Amino acid sequence: MKLRISKSLGFTPEKSRIAAEFCLFCAEHLPVEGDFSIYMVSNRKHHSITTTAIYEVGNNVCKVYCKNRSLADCLRSIAHEMTHMMQDQMGLINGPVRDAGGFHEDQANAKAGELLKLFVNEKDNRVKLYEAKRS
Repeated sequence: MKLRISKSLGFTPEKSRIAAEFCLFCAEHLPVEGDFSIYMVSNRKHHSITTTAIYEVGNNVCKVYCKNRSLADCLRSIAHEMTHMMQDQMGLINGPVRDAGGFHEDQANAKAGELLKLFVNEKDNRVKLYEAKRS
């Protein structure tokens, strides 16, 4: 796994550690196999992000826009895009994925919420993720 966090986001070492732990947690629980890259960025245009996040089909690359978003929200976006990665690895993505609704999006939305809750509940001190200030 490669996790790249834009310096301009100003993440503390603790936030960076939590993000890395969450990416590994998702990879294990989905499961996702092989090498993958996650980019947590502050510039949408530079990374071709039109909403909050994208998954590059066939590349095992997720890019998440994190400027002025809570860490919990960014992590949920990571889990959503990593669910698309799992779908891709399983051969379930054949053509474009709808922006809203449909199998791919519904599964990714549900799985993202589930993974974040499981991650937070795994250790007592993680509940503060829900109360964290925006990056």
